[in-house]
Amino acid sequence: MAEKLPWLSTLSSVGFQLTSAIEIEFRGNLTFSEVYRGIDQGTLLQDIDRKLPGVCDFSLYPPGSEQCAALLESLKRAAGGLQGCERRKAGLISSGLHLIIALVFEAIQQRYWVDPREV
Repeated sequence: MAEKLPWLSTLSSVGFQLTSAIEIEFRGNLTFSEVYRGIDQGTLLQDIDRKLPGVCDFSLYPPGSEQCAALLESLKRAAGGLQGCERRKAGLISSGLHLIIALVFEAIQQRYWVDPREV
């Protein structure tokens, strides 16, 4: 059975939230290792909230929700083609927030999402 994929609006919402987080002055960021671990362990959104409290609003995707699980599955698929090649494929050196945005773009490009009207 194939894993469920998120709505396109879920992916883009997370991308917009992260873009906002980068624009706002903050004191924390995630490492690439923390991003991949958060995806694998299902804690990525909570990890972002822990590092950047109050900066992003992921309340639409609470832990264990269908869209949160689908989002993590989509990002995991996108990470499969990027992990270990971040600099060469996306021009990234160390910013985990930028890595997540790149994964969101990759997930959108690869169509690792579904139209909620078709579900």
